[in-house]
Amino acid sequence: MIMMEVNLTTHNNSWNPCDINLYSDSYILCVVYGLVFCIGLPSNCLALYGLYSLVKAENILPVFVINLLLSDLIQIFIIPLWIDYYRNGHKWRFGVISCRVFGCIFYICLFVSIFFMCCIAMERYLAIAHPLKFRSYEKLRNATLICVTLWVVVSIGTSAAFCIGLADAPRSLCMETYSIGKDYAVFQLVAMTITFLFPFVLLMYIYYNTRKKITSIISVHEKEKRKIMNLLSLIIVIFVVVFGPYHIICYVISIAVLILDDRCNFLSQIFIYEQVTMGLLSLNCLLDPVMYIFLRKDFRKTVVRIFPFLKRARCWKSLTGSQVESTSREVQTQK
Repeated sequence: MIMMEVNLTTHNNSWNPCDINLYSDSYILCVVYGLVFCIGLPSNCLALYGLYSLVKAENILPVFVINLLLSDLIQIFIIPLWIDYYRNGHKWRFGVISCRVFGCIFYICLFVSIFFMCCIAMERYLAIAHPLKFRSYEKLRNATLICVTLWVVVSIGTSAAFCIGLADAPRSLCMETYSIGKDYAVFQLVAMTITFLFPFVLLMYIYYNTRKKITSIISVHEKEKRKIMNLLSLIIVIFVVVFGPYHIICYVISIAVLILDDRCNFLSQIFIYEQVTMGLLSLNCLLDPVMYIFLRKDFRKTVVRIFPFLKRARCWKSLTGSQVESTSREVQTQK
């Protein structure tokens, strides 16, 4: 389980062990979370709407993407609470129980999204590398069972970790503490290896072997090959850019807990960087819906149906190519 270690200082708190200004990150995080909420909510809803028909077609890949988008939506719905929290200098105003519940849900969705991305990448790899064997297991029931198992296992593990690590956390904070010991720092290092390092190695292995295998397959069209590799590239970009900085910072903090006697100066210097990486974590809610483009062959047609004004937009035509023009004519004919 990954957890921030924050030492406290606010104008209304009696403890001030490390002289950290907890208002220093309020503007950055509030702006980032506000943008994520305003853009992520409609984009995730539209992507879910478009993927529903693919699930009915006995295609298991959309099952993983839908669960990924659902985890994003849950995070988005909790964002207003975090905006209020950071705007008030890391002060939670809604009670200890609600903090534990919403904070735990937030991190459950965060970690489970990592494993769903691994499932998406693995599905693409197996479909290319072992197509015959993969077809015998490509059933909606199996995909659903995997998703349910991931939700349950991650929920139990995350809940247990927070109960252990936040037992002595200050009541005004939410999902933060400045009193983690060396034993819990070791636990965090092990947990982060499971939730980040291992998935990262797996994704790089899948990307390399899929790229190597797909070049020798003649039956797959070049356009489809590019779509598969672009999807895997997007997953790796999300993983590195969104999840990477936060986990690296958490690695650094955990190691500092183990080797430094006086951590205050170090934590004061790294505090703002840690909070910026917290903001980056929410960007997966904006990038995950892009996967919809690589799953629906009629993406352009669907978007023009939802947003008819785009059929006349020059930037849209240049972005999507000549195919959108024929799509627009189809929409006009059907109308």
